[in-house]
Amino acid sequence: MDHDHMHDMPPPSSSMMNNGSMNGGGGHHQMVMMHMTFFWGKNTEVLFSGWPGTSSGMYALCIIFVFFLAVLTEWLAHSSLLRGTTGDSASPASGLVQTAVYTLRTGLSYLVMLAVMSFNAGVFISALAGHAIGFMLKPKNKSMDHSHMHAMPPPSSSSSSMMNNGSMNGGGGGGGHHHWLHMTFFWGKNTEVLFPGWPGTSSGMYDLCLVFVYFLAILTEWLSHSSLLRVNTGDSANLAAGLIQTAVYTIRIGLAYLVMLAAMSFNAGVFVAVIAGHAIGFMVFGSRTFRNSSGDWKTDDLPASDGAY
Repeated sequence: MDHDHMHDMPPPSSSMMNNGSMNGGGGHHQMVMMHMTFFWGKNTEVLFSGWPGTSSGMYALCIIFVFFLAVLTEWLAHSSLLRGTTGDSASPASGLVQTAVYTLRTGLSYLVMLAVMSFNAGVFISALAGHAIGFMLKPKNKSMDHSHMHAMPPPSSSSSSMMNNGSMNGGGGGGGHHHWLHMTFFWGKNTEVLFPGWPGTSSGMYDLCLVFVYFLAILTEWLSHSSLLRVNTGDSANLAAGLIQTAVYTIRIGLAYLVMLAAMSFNAGVFVAVIAGHAIGFMVFGSRTFRNSSGDWKTDDLPASDGAY
């Protein structure tokens, strides 16, 4: 069996979920692909069952759809419709409009997040590109609102799911190799985080994985509080400054997604590394522990327990 994930077959880390009964009988079971590490290819499912499937045209449409979802999410995040003015603060109609826009933005944020959870590299890149373009087109001289980067909801399953990595041919049944895809927290070094087969079963690679995720979280915090993301009047009309802000913002969005996807491994060690990285990063770059600045820089792009991602 060819596991080259650059072709139509799933990558080694891909799992085929058995939707049939788990008895030992011979019957036919419906199998669906579920990737938990990044892969390239058009054969995927994003948001809707069977879409885009195996069609190149549908996959291209999917990429465009996710791109514009991310652009619209950013546009709504920075829209004046979400910012009340003194005159409008007591207006019920204004409050209802704000609520409707906020609800729409939250829904779109969840859709982009769930699309990224497909682990399809093309979808991931299109989401980042959409965030970048949307941020670049944001209204001028507005304080940034990153509350749409709150954490994702947990996967719908509350228990581990058994996955079948057997062949995809149409032949008769047979004892395929099974392994457990964790959907609840577990301890141990045998896991996969972000990339197929990594860290695998190696203690050294697992330690490296923890360090990698830890510094990803720290870097996300650093970029969240970086002066490069702060809008000031002098730079508001500067094209170069705007491009730098957009680049930094895009990197930070990408890192936040990576940290979120790493935490989705449900490995307890990885989760602790993520939390520790955010804690140290905030203490050093966001809190007043190591700085005397009186300015507050809101940290709201990180995985949190409330709100849309």
